[in-house]
Amino acid sequence: MNLGVDRRLASYWLLLGLCCLLPFQGLGAEGRDASDSAPDSLSPSVLLTRMTEAVRSLSYDGTLVYLHQNRLETLSIDHRVEDGQVEERLIALSGPIWAVARDKDRVNCVLTDGRPISFEYKGGSRFLDTDGIDPQALHAHYSVEYLGRARVAGRETEVVGILPKDDLRYGYRFHIDRETALPLKSDLIDHRHEPLEQLMFTSINVHLSSPPQSASPVQAAPSLRGAPATTSSSQWRFEPIPDGFNLVMQHQIDQSNGTHVEHFLFTDRLSSYSIYIEPASDDGLEGSTNIGTVHAAGRRLDGYQITAVGEVPLVTVQVAIASVHRAP
Repeated sequence: MNLGVDRRLASYWLLLGLCCLLPFQGLGAEGRDASDSAPDSLSPSVLLTRMTEAVRSLSYDGTLVYLHQNRLETLSIDHRVEDGQVEERLIALSGPIWAVARDKDRVNCVLTDGRPISFEYKGGSRFLDTDGIDPQALHAHYSVEYLGRARVAGRETEVVGILPKDDLRYGYRFHIDRETALPLKSDLIDHRHEPLEQLMFTSINVHLSSPPQSASPVQAAPSLRGAPATTSSSQWRFEPIPDGFNLVMQHQIDQSNGTHVEHFLFTDRLSSYSIYIEPASDDGLEGSTNIGTVHAAGRRLDGYQITAVGEVPLVTVQVAIASVHRAP
């Protein structure tokens, strides 16, 4: 059931989530090898670690194709690392015009209707946010495997899959460049390991020149994927939480009208969703909606609007929204 895509609350949280969660995806692997049969240099953990470091430290620009919901778009990306800081620009070259720009602490979006959104976003997340991925912490709900080799944009890659074991979360397949360790192609996949969104470089220029002596190394921001589980310190409780997810962050967002929104973030160490709770209004979301793979569900409870949103399957936000209740 799709209710209220144009409603203020649902649109705001979905568009915010879409700007923050734009995935770096691509096409699937052709073959598969068992991870425990691969040599050490091709172990999933080693390849994922190299990929994370490459995304954090290398500058590059290129052209990509993005396939989602039976639509194919062409994108331009410019990823720069200067003085220890990451700046990115992502622009649609075909279809409706949209763009996302990130710097140290702000995200600026121009939506397909020309509407701009700008907001602070601490934590230094990048177009591909690989920081904090720990294969050892994922085995309960994902299978992490070496899937073989493939060619992308004329370059040799090693393919690693983080494959979900149930329908509560999405997984990934990364095609990792053998020379630079950058992910040249990847899938966002469902529990059947079928691609939901695909993105692939058609051309890429990697800037491998030595940085100036004055440049500082890029520091990895603390990742919420590794944050310890916590319990709610407000009046709100969440039981039962979708299997494998834990509450790792909560904070209050002050609104210009004097009210505030309580924000709770849940993660299974790879996927995540948020729950927002604020005073109820006439245009709050009731039911569910989505923008691509970002799903939202909403309901009212005791005069409050409760909205769950995340790049997770619909069933996950539905279970999440049903779990919310007030403490006695």
